[in-house]
Amino acid sequence: MVRRLGFWAVLVIAMVVAACGRQVTGLNQPSGIPSGEMLIRVRVAGTLDFTNFKYVIVFNTSGNGNEPYPNAFQTGFLNYSYSLIFAGPSGLATTQLLQYYLLPGTSSGLGYTSISIPVQSLNFVANDNGLGNEFQVIFNRLLLNQPSPTGSATTVPTAGPSPSPGSSATPSVQATTAAQETWNINFIVTDVNGVPVDSMGVNGVQDTTFNLPVDTTQPQNLSYTKPSGSTVPQSINAQLAGYTLINSP
Repeated sequence: MVRRLGFWAVLVIAMVVAACGRQVTGLNQPSGIPSGEMLIRVRVAGTLDFTNFKYVIVFNTSGNGNEPYPNAFQTGFLNYSYSLIFAGPSGLATTQLLQYYLLPGTSSGLGYTSISIPVQSLNFVANDNGLGNEFQVIFNRLLLNQPSPTGSATTVPTAGPSPSPGSSATPSVQATTAAQETWNINFIVTDVNGVPVDSMGVNGVQDTTFNLPVDTTQPQNLSYTKPSGSTVPQSINAQLAGYTLINSP
């Protein structure tokens, strides 16, 4: 079964029709990306500001069917396996991959570790449409199939701003195994300290309604536009507007 990340190849892909507040699926359309890879585009209502905000894609690769949500006080950031974080000085935005896991010998301690991303596994384009409001990432799904860490790792604090979305004192799910084919994915924007300011759900940082399960063994061609009337952050540059997701099994 295929299912881990391999980043970024510049490829021509089939156009995906956006629909307000819902997903549009074209399972029979050619993906235009190699087998085993996933393409994700994320749009904001304003202009991407990688200096003042972090744009985060969160993955639950455990196969338990639960969505990772942004508000730690309501959800405890359960169901976090990995996150891809896009941030950096203007014109120099980079990608960071974090893996979350239970600290050895504990039932509630959460740790995270940074995963090195091989050059050939991921390709990030900070302004793929030339309009400044959308970035694109293509990755090999094997990037999200890491062994559970056994050595030392950073401990997530129990209070105060976390280093990234998903950080809390509550356990995350373990790394994906071969039997876990369906991922749940969410999109979150944080400030520079990792405090969430918006999510793809209609209720922003308080949302617990958004749901995006992706069967990685099947071709997927999904597009979503966040509906009008959704809760919005103070900055339009942090306001998520929609996504496109293409999976090649």
